[in-house]
Amino acid sequence: MSHLPVPTRPRRNGGRAAQVLAAALAVFFTPNARAETPDPAAAFFTGALVFVGGFTAGGLLLATSGGSTQDNLGWLVMEGGFALAPLASHAVVGEWTRGIAFAAVPAAMTGGSAVLFNVDPGTIVHGSLPEQRVLWGLFGAGLFSSAVGVVDAAFARDRANSLIVAPSVGAEHLGLQLAGTL
Repeated sequence: MSHLPVPTRPRRNGGRAAQVLAAALAVFFTPNARAETPDPAAAFFTGALVFVGGFTAGGLLLATSGGSTQDNLGWLVMEGGFALAPLASHAVVGEWTRGIAFAAVPAAMTGGSAVLFNVDPGTIVHGSLPEQRVLWGLFGAGLFSSAVGVVDAAFARDRANSLIVAPSVGAEHLGLQLAGTL
C-alpha cells in the first residue's frame, strides 16, 4: 500500500487577523458591567395593580354579599390589598425592607378592622356611629399609607445612587471616598 501525499492548502493569516479584530471589538464596544438601576415605572404600576386589584376583588365581594358576613370578608380583602401594594411595588425594585415598613401601617389597619368585626360582625351595615367612624378611619389610614408606599417605590432610582464609595489615590493619601445625598 502506497501512501499518497495529502494535498494541503496554503495557510493564510486572515483567520488570525479576524480573531484579533473580533477580540478588540469585544473589548472596546462591550457595555460597562454596572448594576441595573431600578425601574420606577414598573414598581409604581405593580403596586397600583395590586392596590386596584384588591380594591376591586373586595368591592365585588361587598357588592354581592346582600348584607351577610361576606361584607366583612370583602372589606378585609380590600384592606389586605392595601397592605400588599407597597410590598409588591418595593419588591420590584429590590427594596424589601422598605416595602415591609410601608406595608406595616395598612396591615395594622387591616388588623384593627378585623378586631372591630370580631366585636360586632355587623359593623359595616348596622354598626353604631362610633363603630362606623373607627371603621372608616382605619380604612382611610390604610388607603392613604398604602398609596404613599406605592408612590415611594417610584423614587427608588434616586435612592439607588444616593451613596457612592470610590477608591481615592493621591500623592500622599490612599483610601476610600464617600459621596452622596442625605
